[in-house]
Amino acid sequence: MTHPTKLAGGLVCALFMAVLLDATLVPSRARSYAIHYLHLSAGKTGLRLSNDRARNLPHIIFWAWERPEDLRFLAPDRAGVAFLAKTIRFRSGTLNLPENSGVSFAVQSRHQPLEVSPDLPLMAVVRIEVFSGPPPQSYKPPVPPVFFTTTVPNALEDRLSSQIAELQNLPGVAAIQIDFDASTSEHAFYSALLQNVRAKLPASMPLSITALASWCMGDRWLTRLPPGTIDEAVPMLFRMGPDSANVAAFLRSGNDFPVPACRGSLGLSTDESLSKEVLTGKLIGLPSDWREKRIYVFSPRAWSQPAAEKILEVWQP
Repeated sequence: MTHPTKLAGGLVCALFMAVLLDATLVPSRARSYAIHYLHLSAGKTGLRLSNDRARNLPHIIFWAWERPEDLRFLAPDRAGVAFLAKTIRFRSGTLNLPENSGVSFAVQSRHQPLEVSPDLPLMAVVRIEVFSGPPPQSYKPPVPPVFFTTTVPNALEDRLSSQIAELQNLPGVAAIQIDFDASTSEHAFYSALLQNVRAKLPASMPLSITALASWCMGDRWLTRLPPGTIDEAVPMLFRMGPDSANVAAFLRSGNDFPVPACRGSLGLSTDESLSKEVLTGKLIGLPSDWREKRIYVFSPRAWSQPAAEKILEVWQP
């Protein structure tokens, strides 16, 4: 998905200022605490999802992008936070280069603070981007990126998947989400990458991805992934460009997405009309059982308690 400001992430920075010292020093214990709270939150939602790992995620998750965020007002039994911990960037055309080409990518970690209550369920997000021309401004200080180069395509997938899977070791993280766009020619690469990441994660850890709305409707390449590769694909119902009208018409039809992985969640934003209609329950034709879907909510500005409370009041199961 395309966001105004891309979250990268300094491994923890002030990210886990509010996390218990015990959890910080013993990541495996932190993960066990987080998984406990994920189960606690999920038990109150009544979500009807086919995947057990996805069922363990909170009903409402707030995206925290690359900016200072203070979300200590969120109660662990009411919501979770998906924070962008890392951004990986390729130069345009990298994924389609022939063998023995010098393939490089840059990894940039989060550098903005995120404050949360110690027990809040956390999901670490990695954003994969493609750029053309000179490196973006975000390559520059305060946090310089780390560059990796390989000449073997399989090694590229392995190094990338390792960069993503290592987020499981951050304190309090109990799920991982990959945020990316993919052209038709890149589907095979991302399919292999997702399988590689899944193999590097614990069997109990959910793996979520964001999905263009078209992937959930007409372009069904996600259905060709081996079962269990991903636990959910979050249909992004904002920043859709020319597809907005078609997607809005589809939502108002009362039908659900044909792709099973897309049926358990929705990606929404506080600053777009279609998302606002869904968030406030005013979208004509929206089936009542869609209220059981998990929602991920993006805000173009730092979250405030009043803004978050408005969403919780409407969507709290």
